[in-house]
Amino acid sequence: MDTAVIIVQALLGIFFIFTGTTIGSGKMADQFKRLGLPSFFNLLTGSIELAGAAGMIVGIWIPVAALLAGLLLGSTMLVAAFMLVALARDSFVKALPALILCILSYAVAAVVYML
Repeated sequence: MDTAVIIVQALLGIFFIFTGTTIGSGKMADQFKRLGLPSFFNLLTGSIELAGAAGMIVGIWIPVAALLAGLLLGSTMLVAAFMLVALARDSFVKALPALILCILSYAVAAVVYML
């Protein structure tokens, strides 16, 4: 596998370990409440991000894990960006980090799929 893809996978894995832990612990509960989501979405979203992070890291050696993790995380970030813009009425600029993570996650999935 290409070194650049492995680096992106590792960075995404590390990033989503931190954010998944933060979200799952309830430290971002205010953000979820602002979107009108019930509190269990903290645990659900944190668990999804941690599972995706594990898949990205395991995917360095087992490519199908990176493919599935890329699709899971990309979709999660796409929904997050949509919710920021549509529900919270935030500016597009606030949704940009989620969109960048979405693109990177889908890119990893696409590259792994083409191998």
